[in-house]
Parts: sequence; structure tokens; C-alpha cells
Amino acid sequence: MRSCWVKPFCRVLAGALLLSPVGWWGASVAKAAASVEHSPLVLDTALPTGSVHKTIGTYGFEQGNSDGWKPRGTYTQIASVTETAYGGTHSLKATARTAAWNGAELDVKPLLQPDVEYEISGYVKLDGHSAVPSMVKLTVEQQPTGGTTTWKTVAQTETADTSWIKLQGKYTFTGGMDALKLYVESSNPAQAYYVDEVEITQVSSPPTEPSSGIVSGFEDGTAQGWVSRMGAETVQVSDADARSGSYSLLTTGRQKTYAGPKLDVTATMQKGSRYTVSAWVKLAPGEQPAKVRLSVQRDHQGQSAYETVVGDTATTTGKWMHLSGTYTLAHDADTVSMYLETAEGTSSFYMDDFELSLVPPLAIEKDIPSLHGLYEGQFSIGTAIEAFQTEGAYGELVQKHFNSVVAGNAMKPISLQPSEGQFHWEEADQIVQFARQHGLEIRFHTLVWHNQTGDWMFKDKNGQPMTPTAENKKLLLDRLETHIRAVAARYKNVITDWDVVNEVIDPDQPDGMRRSKWYQITGTDYIEKAFRVTREAAGPNARLFINDYNTHEPKKRDFLYNLVRDLLAKGVPIDGVGHQSHIRLEFPAISEIEQSIKKFASLGLDNQITELDMGLYSNDTDRYETIPASMLIRQAHRYRALFDMFSRQQEHISNVTIWGTDDGNTWLSTFPIARLDKPLLFDERLKAKYAYWALADPSKVPPLPAGNNE
Repeated sequence: MRSCWVKPFCRVLAGALLLSPVGWWGASVAKAAASVEHSPLVLDTALPTGSVHKTIGTYGFEQGNSDGWKPRGTYTQIASVTETAYGGTHSLKATARTAAWNGAELDVKPLLQPDVEYEISGYVKLDGHSAVPSMVKLTVEQQPTGGTTTWKTVAQTETADTSWIKLQGKYTFTGGMDALKLYVESSNPAQAYYVDEVEITQVSSPPTEPSSGIVSGFEDGTAQGWVSRMGAETVQVSDADARSGSYSLLTTGRQKTYAGPKLDVTATMQKGSRYTVSAWVKLAPGEQPAKVRLSVQRDHQGQSAYETVVGDTATTTGKWMHLSGTYTLAHDADTVSMYLETAEGTSSFYMDDFELSLVPPLAIEKDIPSLHGLYEGQFSIGTAIEAFQTEGAYGELVQKHFNSVVAGNAMKPISLQPSEGQFHWEEADQIVQFARQHGLEIRFHTLVWHNQTGDWMFKDKNGQPMTPTAENKKLLLDRLETHIRAVAARYKNVITDWDVVNEVIDPDQPDGMRRSKWYQITGTDYIEKAFRVTREAAGPNARLFINDYNTHEPKKRDFLYNLVRDLLAKGVPIDGVGHQSHIRLEFPAISEIEQSIKKFASLGLDNQITELDMGLYSNDTDRYETIPASMLIRQAHRYRALFDMFSRQQEHISNVTIWGTDDGNTWLSTFPIARLDKPLLFDERLKAKYAYWALADPSKVPPLPAGNNE
């Protein structure tokens, strides 16, 4: 997709988001093979500083029974045995497994409390060698009250060995649960396994009840918890100006663009909950116009991540400007703070009437037609999601309306390998597991891109920025291959379609090639290398795509066409073209999109619509506080015309993916500027819009406003 990626997460990974891996790959196999009895592999063993440490349950099976564990699976059998043990003389053996999720399970609902962190560990040993390594996991099946069953991986590792392996990880859940079942699974269902010395430990105290929101109006003459973020700037209450009442908060003496007023909101926010955020800003007298934005800093286990809630908003000395947006706390955090900053410069500014409030729980409409069912037999219907959208109402929406998913961010290069050799799989794995549990196809986005790739990829052996030399070219192509092989090794059997390279065309260049660092160092060799390696690593059944935006524009379309044609002539394994399709209400013409699909189909290629949304604005400057109903009606009719065209071209299209689940989770809320936009089929409350009904039942959509025709 274009420019900054998805939703309010434009700055997360650039701001050094580090995910704690639930499993690690290449090195784990070698270590497993070299391990000996009682020399376990350990995952995620560190306890948080200052945590409680209370043992909730231990299971050693020394009494010759199953200690409350039960068989999982129709034919599975479990028994306490003395054939082998990690501790003592007994272990629990699971046999007659017929599926990966079969084995031994324990009802842990009576043991666990919501919003409390637990550490769960156990030792597992495979029964007999296998030529194919097995992925062994500790998993919790969650059945939320009134919700849909989900599965959460606590810890995992891959091994081909038969030594005892320790699995250890953290687990927490939110909300009411009808059932919680801890179980051990193994990707090789033909293989029995042993489990021993399982321990569940509480490592955090039950949370205090959070407040439902925060209001800062400063009318008591205090800063109401707001402080200087960097320490050098001055943050103080002022009566020189105010949007309402007599006081506002004035920040002066800023030395950095990211310096400004900060408020700790940790006690108010809960993971998985969504909040509306609002603040009014105005520049101090004498300042030149500036762009102000509202951001979040999350700190977790010593690492900080930064997210934009409300993007750059043009602000002056003459008018109070409203910063308004929504934010979902989607990741673990020890502390969360909100702050104001500027895109450039260090202008002094006022802030007033800040509000943070909890959005009521979401619920989907269960009695409306399934979106993917409307196009059964034509093409699959997908959506882009983040890991948090595999649970709760978002998870229900995805299961009901889509039969394909793509990771909005979690599988991009910097998400999976932020530093060389350090792979972070947790969020990508969560999406993959969710898709597999619910029978959804998975698109991979993306293996190679000029954005969202760690800077380390383009550093030479001395840590300096690469220059175009033969040595650097080899190094970069070797790193590309290593990344692709690691990713494909993990997901080759579950992911169907792969965006191999993304956005390589720049129609303003004489040869049409984007002058990315990839191109500067390797020419077009990186494209050919990426496809050939992916074919080898992902297997012959994987479908490989080259993905780009604005493929409807004749000049860009033709450059891409010529590139793909030439690569195919060289035997490069390309199966299809991905058309991102970030379109707007006014343009492009649907006929232009159709012509592009036909042109690439003439090469014998598949076409996929990979990132579809429909922005309501015709330019990059307009902003509505409330979207006119007439625009949503026009949007609906245009969506209908677009999907009618897709149906006409169904023999050339295998998938149509919507870029986001709902209007509350769209990258267009911050790009190209911060503004209200509603580009998708479901609104921010997950309710069907006219755009949805235009596809499901056009009789529910009002006619086009006078003077508008698609």
C-alpha cells in the first residue's frame, strides 16, 4: 500500500516496536537436536520486575493418574506412565492422536482470573523420531461468554528430537469466559507425546478497576496530571487564552519536535479496549503555522513504541483546532502515555478540553448475509487485520463476512525481522492460527518492500549505508534470501498467496523502476531473486504475486506489464498481479481498472484486488466533521458498480481483499492528513453501511443523489 501503511500505526515500527516472540525458528531446531535429557529449550523465561510469583497449580502425575487432565480429540487416549519422566517417575502420555490439536487438556477456568498475567510452563517429549520436525505448542482454548471460540498460543517451538523440551510463556485474558482449556498440541498427529511438570504461576496482581475516561479542562488552575515529556520544555496552566472557561495548558521552550505535554493514561486504558480521544490546540502568539499531532507512547519490557492517534493537523494562532480520533490499545504495555507534538519546528502552543473516553463494547449484526457468500464460486473475499482483531467482535466480523485474511502490518519485513537474525513471530502466528482454526485463506503481505524494512538490511559489513558495489549487492541479495527462506519455512504449508515484491514501479522514472535502495544496490536482480527463492522455499503450490498501487494508470500499468512480461520470458515464477486499489469516490474510472485486469490476464496471469478501500475525498485537503449522507450513498453505488465489474472479470480474479475491517480501523484516518474518512463496508461500530447493502441487497440503498451517475 502507499506511503505510511495502515490505521493509526504509521509510526509503530519506525518507533522501535519490539515484539516478544512466542517461538523462534532457525536456531531452535539445531538446539533441540543437540539437547540432552533434562537440558530443555526455554522460551520467554524472564519475569517482570516487581511481579508477584504465586503458584496456582502443578501437575507431575506422580500418583499414577492424570491429575485432572482429559483427552482432547475423539480417539485420543491419555495415561500416567513410567516409560519416561522429566521429574519423578511418572509422566502423562497422549496416544491415538488424529489431528494436531489432539492430546491432553486441562480445564483451567477455575484457576485463572481475567486481566491477571500467568506464566505457564511444562516439559514435552516426542515419542519416536520423525523425519519431519514437529511444532509443539502450549495453547489455551478460550470460549468467551456470548462470543466465538479463539485459540491463544502460550509458547511453542519446533523440534525433531526426542529429548525433554521446556515450553514456557505468559498468558492473560479479558472478559467473561464460559471455558478455558490448556492443552498441548503437536503438528505431527501421528506422533504420541509425553508431558510432565506442568506449572501455572500467577505473576501479576489483579488490576484495580480502571476509570472510564479522563477530562482535562484545567479550570482548577492545575495541570491535572500533564507534565513535560522531555523535561526541558515548560508545561503550565495559563489564563492568557482558553477554548472554554478561563484556563488552558501552555507548552513553551520546546527543544524537539516530539517534546510537549504528556499524560500517563495507564490506569485508564485496558488492552483490547477502544477509546475516543479529543483535544483542542492553538499556537501561542507570534508563532508561524505548524502541524500538531496527538500520539501515544507504549512501554513494555524496556522497549518503547510510538503510535499516531490524530495525524498532522494544520494549526495557527488565530483559531482553536480540534484533534479527534480513536485508539485501540492492541498490544501489551507496562505504561501508556498520550502526548502532543509537532511535525516540524518547536512552536509553543495551548491545549484545552482534552477528553479520553471508553467506547462501549462492539457487537456485529448476526442476521445479515455473509459478504463472502455473495461471491461464492467467483472469488474469495478477504480483509486486512491486526492480531487483536482475531478476538472479540472483530474476530466474529471476520469469520462471518470473509473467507480470506491478510496481515495489515504483522508480516511486513520490519515486523518479522526488525534486526538481523531476530525474528518476531507472535502477532503473525496469532493471525495464522486464527485463520487455520476457521478455515480462512491467508495472503502474505509482503516479503520485499522499500518501506517497513529494517535499516540493517541496507548496511554494509561495517555497519555503514550500502553503496552500489558487487560486494554489497551479494550481501543484500543473501540477506533477502535468508529472510524469505525463514518466513517461507514457517508458513509454506498454510499460506496460499504471497505478495513477493511490493511497489517496484515509479512511472516518473525513464525506465519505470522505483529508485529504492533495493534497486540502487542490485538493479532489478532483487525482484528476480525474490520470486525464484520464494518458489523454492514456499513450494510449487504457492501463488506468487507482484503487488502495486495505481495499476489503473496507463503509464504505470504499461511499465509494470513490460516488467512482468520480461520476467516471465526469463522463466521467473510469477503467478499474478496484485492491484492495491486504494481508490476514491471520484476516481479512477472503473473502466480503467477493468482494462488493467484484462491486460495482465492476457499474459495468462491471475489478478487479485489486494488493498481495496474507497476514500470519500477528491483531494488531500478537505476535511468533514460529519460525513454527508449523500457521499455514503454515492459510495455505495460505486462499490456496487465496482463489484459488478469484478464479477464480469471473475475468470481473471481469484481474490478481492478489503483493506481493513471497519471505518474505525482505516489508514485513511491519518493519511494523507488527519481527517474523518469512511472508506469501508462496515462503520466504526461494525454495523453494515449502505456500501455493504449495495452488494447484499441494493433495494436497501437510496437512489443516487440528483446529478450523480457512475
